Amino acid sequence: MCPPTRRTALRMLGTGGIASLAGCPSQSTTTDNGERPPDALGTTWTPPDDEWRFPRGGLRNTAHSEATHQRPTQEWQAQAQSTEQGLLQQTHLAAVTGELVVLGTEREDGLELSAYDVADETNRWSRRLENSDSLYPQFGGLVDGTLYLSDFETDVIAVDASDGTVRWRIDLYERVAAAVPEQSLIESSRSRDRFAPVPAATPDCVYVQTSYGIHGLAPGDGHERWRISLGDELEDDEVLQDPGGLALTDGRVVASYGRPDQLLYGVQRYDDELTVDRTTVPVQYPSQPLVTGTGTTVLGSGVIWSTDATGMLAAGAAGTSTVNWEFQGMASTGAAAFSTVASDGTRVFVCEGHEKTGEFVVFALRADTGGLEWLYRESIPESGIDPSSDMDFRVAHPAVASGTLLVGYGTSAEQGGATGTMVALSTTAGTRQWRTGLSIAPRDIAPTEAGIYIGGRRGGLIGLTQS
Repeated sequence: MCPPTRRTALRMLGTGGIASLAGCPSQSTTTDNGERPPDALGTTWTPPDDEWRFPRGGLRNTAHSEATHQRPTQEWQAQAQSTEQGLLQQTHLAAVTGELVVLGTEREDGLELSAYDVADETNRWSRRLENSDSLYPQFGGLVDGTLYLSDFETDVIAVDASDGTVRWRIDLYERVAAAVPEQSLIESSRSRDRFAPVPAATPDCVYVQTSYGIHGLAPGDGHERWRISLGDELEDDEVLQDPGGLALTDGRVVASYGRPDQLLYGVQRYDDELTVDRTTVPVQYPSQPLVTGTGTTVLGSGVIWSTDATGMLAAGAAGTSTVNWEFQGMASTGAAAFSTVASDGTRVFVCEGHEKTGEFVVFALRADTGGLEWLYRESIPESGIDPSSDMDFRVAHPAVASGTLLVGYGTSAEQGGATGTMVALSTTAGTRQWRTGLSIAPRDIAPTEAGIYIGGRRGGLIGLTQS
């Protein structure tokens, strides 16, 4: 991971280059480290369509919540963008239910969780997690009243969403290290905080991706039920690093890693045996996999800002064995900001914003072929935002909601001050439905039946509803 400096030549998601597209044969998961492969993998369960219980909406990292096709109005805004005690490093919109909006705020003194009433800005509860010095919390969903997250170092945490009480917290690294060789977990020159757990919860199992592989935890108390090593095919002195996240489908778990190679794994049971497929992918620091309605696994780049706007923006794989297509985006000079990918089932959407040309571009790609279906572009300065200013320019994570694609961008500064824009586009034609200005730089967009909730990159939470 790059250090959390204000502006670097390469910025990555908190969660890696062209690589060979040849698939690797399935590898054995049998080891001498006491692994107990599960009887079943993946899930058929899906969260409610009218809520936003996962960072990207669902376990496949795509959602179809209801959203208005008319321009909404701002009902409320919560949380100051900066505080006198502890600068805000970054804000995460962790989950939205029919009652609560849960926000995670990275501060200089640790991670703070806050819950707000969806109807107004009433703060239901706030809690600072003890010993949470990490600046890269990973949220794994709100399931059955529990919010699951990790510190992206060693710990997995379960929090009661009703009052913020920590139900359990486990040092997964310590538990795994007691059973497997240390060289299977981290490189000798790196510390244990690179174990980097990334959770994804279901009602029956909390899946966790780490530098070792994939683990299954019990939702009730966090004990480790099973683990699967994914690094068996690596060189002796190599371990997996920079996990991008998980996608869960029926009978299959998909995972991405940024190093030592840009890798996409698929784990499933086949003829009563556990098999692992692996292929390299042509995107830098591949982000959380997205499984579309066509069965294509899509990966975006984990780079969210760069001084060099080159490289692959997205790639699509047939399952996890062969890369079918890759998309480079718009060639440009100078710095640019990039989004993650979103999908409506048959299309994949990804955005980029260029500081030098002042242009914001949205691409709609066919999920099965990667072909360009439509393109939307607009002038960033015309929205009142200067992308080349001293403030940090970033693009929001796109979200799909009932035929509408919600995208956004904005600028923010470490010492406070931000401005942004959100645009609603038709998923089928790319035509603009509405656009609204924001007093925050949007990072996360969560469309629900109750309204649209936008989390700012450095603080701020806005609730929008239809008039």
